[in-house]
Amino acid sequence: MESRAKDLKGAIREEGNDMQNDLMWPYDDIEEPWHAFREEAAPIEQEYLEIRKILRDAEEALRADPGDENRNAAVKYLRRRMSELEKTAPWLTSETPVEVLLWGVPHG
Repeated sequence: MESRAKDLKGAIREEGNDMQNDLMWPYDDIEEPWHAFREEAAPIEQEYLEIRKILRDAEEALRADPGDENRNAAVKYLRRRMSELEKTAPWLTSETPVEVLLWGVPHG
């Protein structure tokens, strides 16, 4: 009786493992697309971060000297460039992480 119970427990455990593996199918082949996305996105994210830092410093300097036309032009350019990046790469300003947007649990 005891060996039969062990066999039954083993079968139930194996069936549960199979079911868990079936539920994870969306994550099976994520490595290649993820690395391709990261390679494409890394330079865009780096540029966006640099622009934000430079823009922060330029706006601070412009507050100190509001009449400086060169700084005013630089702030306008940086804001426009940042806006363009946000349009081409919307994940930069998304509240939801890009991993969830692209590879989250499928609907249904």
